[in-house]
Amino acid sequence: MGLFDSVSRALGSLRPLSDQELEDEREAVRERYVFSADVETADALYHEMHRYDEEMTRRANEAYASEHPNPPEPRRREHGWYLPNDD
Repeated sequence: MGLFDSVSRALGSLRPLSDQELEDEREAVRERYVFSADVETADALYHEMHRYDEEMTRRANEAYASEHPNPPEPRRREHGWYLPNDD
């Protein structure tokens, strides 16, 4: 698995990183973004931070889906105007 991890990491994948490594690297990118003086560099770092955010969100959603395998029943419009009409 190490070879595939190194290849995917070279191509820009964040999946092989552990949660702690992901948080640490995102924080390092955030600090470089905050202290960057060049607009183009700041723009690239901004997009890089969002790559980390997307990966962290994906992992959080997977963890939630594994903890809650059955979604709740949809709410019915019996007493609320904000609920959909398609009962």
